[in-house]
Amino acid sequence: MAAANGGAGGGPFSGEASAALGQGIGLVFGRWTALQIAVENQWGGRDSRAKADQLAASILSWFCNSRGPHYFEDLADMMDAQISELFNADFEDNSIEEVAKQLLIMHEECMQSNYSSIERLRNSHVQGNPVSQSKQVCTAGCIFAHVCKMGTLNSIS
Repeated sequence: MAAANGGAGGGPFSGEASAALGQGIGLVFGRWTALQIAVENQWGGRDSRAKADQLAASILSWFCNSRGPHYFEDLADMMDAQISELFNADFEDNSIEEVAKQLLIMHEECMQSNYSSIERLRNSHVQGNPVSQSKQVCTAGCIFAHVCKMGTLNSIS
């Protein structure tokens, strides 16, 4: 397994870096369409929002408390397992891998007291709700149009 960007490890992590990374994880999760669909549709039950927060907290803990190096495959596998357990879902749109990569980059930047990617997320404005932007169904009844291979896709306004 290869660590992100050459295997930067888990050295001392300042309180400032931990707080920034926690905020960055929250910002990324807020823009993660598949996760927001799972929360909005309560795939994890009535406490789906709390489960998403629990996922974010466990990832932050993994970064801050485990010894490095932090490997991409480990993070993606952990996220996949927790999403399956918490939401009874499998995100087959490769978004777990995309989010894991972004979080690893953010972590490495935070290790160097570089919060530029988090600052960019803070300053960017998401146009509309990420869930409503992605709502499409196919003629076979699938909700995730970008994963569907069964029917014709139709956008929902």
